[in-house]
Amino acid sequence: MREYSFVSIPIRRRREGAALEIDYRDVIRERAEHGWEFIQAIPLDTHADPRLDLVFARKGKQ
Repeated sequence: MREYSFVSIPIRRRREGAALEIDYRDVIRERAEHGWEFIQAIPLDTHADPRLDLVFARKGKQ
């Protein structure tokens, strides 16, 4: 069985465009060190609180 984890990174809207509050690559590297595999990034930039959701998976404990 696999377990999943989600990390939301807020998106700031600025005059020159949108920007993530933190670098998604740092989050992926940090999670990989703890055994998580990066699966997908889901942009939710049209929501009232825009964000980028990162999806991670690893083998669950049985």
